[in-house]
Amino acid sequence: MNDKDLTALFREMKPEFDKEEPRAGHQERFLSKLESQGSEGTKGVSWWKPLAIAASVMLLLGIFLGSFAEILPTGDPVAELSPEVSNTERYFASVIEQQLTQLEKEDTPEARKLVSDAMAQLDLLETDYQQLRSDLIEGGDQKILLSAIVQNFQMRIDLLEDVMEKLETVKKLKVQENENSTTL
Repeated sequence: MNDKDLTALFREMKPEFDKEEPRAGHQERFLSKLESQGSEGTKGVSWWKPLAIAASVMLLLGIFLGSFAEILPTGDPVAELSPEVSNTERYFASVIEQQLTQLEKEDTPEARKLVSDAMAQLDLLETDYQQLRSDLIEGGDQKILLSAIVQNFQMRIDLLEDVMEKLETVKKLKVQENENSTTL
């Protein structure tokens, strides 16, 4: 059916649709209700939306500042010298902590020996790190000291990754030994 057919159809059916008339004054009542709703609706919305937006912004700002305050420890001289160093330290510390957690899950005699040796080396690296921090605070060459701090963290991570690889190798060798001994 095209538009011309529909128009012709409605013209033919118009007498059937127009059987009742609205009551007298219908248009005036409708317009007055429409005007009263329009004026009330704009008053409520005009104050509600800006207040809701302002409250949301304040809430987000409070959350951001609260989390930012937790990130930067107060009284840390290195964080005061360079916030980037503090962020880098936190990143490396979290990576090292994750690797240490994985190492602690290993509970075999071979693993204990490797982990204890790694922990001794980590203690030495921690001592070096504390010395680098104190040198940085006392006013040493920042670029060299910051580079040394990053290298210290990288050596810790490399050490832990190496220990994890050795543990995986030991596990694989044990599995192969067990497979070979059961097939004989």
